[in-house]
Amino acid sequence: MHKTYYVLIGLMVFLLPQAFILPVECSYENHLLENLEVFVLGIGFINMLYKTANLNKDKINKFYLACGIFYIVMIARELSYGRVFYPIGIDKNGEQIFMNIHQIWYGSIVYPIIAVLVLIALFLMIQTYKYIKKEQIICSIPRYSIRLFIIMMILSQIVFEKNLIKFLADYGQLLEECTEILAYCSLVCFTYDISFKKK
Repeated sequence: MHKTYYVLIGLMVFLLPQAFILPVECSYENHLLENLEVFVLGIGFINMLYKTANLNKDKINKFYLACGIFYIVMIARELSYGRVFYPIGIDKNGEQIFMNIHQIWYGSIVYPIIAVLVLIALFLMIQTYKYIKKEQIICSIPRYSIRLFIIMMILSQIVFEKNLIKFLADYGQLLEECTEILAYCSLVCFTYDISFKKK
């Protein structure tokens, strides 16, 4: 069992209760929990840069490079593709209002750039898959972290975002952000622990 398993258990025990303690303002756009998500994804991106620079297998490097690109896309998404830097007011709940992406000077090129980045990352993933299959390389996948990532994303983006559990509706926004942080932590652990070796 990877050491990150215990890290994730510890984070889960610490983070989930915070949804019932922190003020709802912490879950607002461009506030504590949202910025923590960007920080976690940034750690994942830096780790991918480190692995790409220090691994001597060029073909396997493509996998980590692809993961790095996906981290960039996810960081951009959490920053609303830069909208958080263009506040235009505050709503009745005290949450900041930001410009529409199409009103920002670079707005028209955001989605085409994201599409290109995703296609490049997918191409690199396919290249890696072909290489490990040809060279009979074993890919060791940490299943616990990818499972936790999927579970936490479902909880965050479907269950808590849509308030499907009615008695938790008052904490829905905080639970959404806390489970999303856990999902990103799981993803970082997954891309950190995944390894490749010859048969």
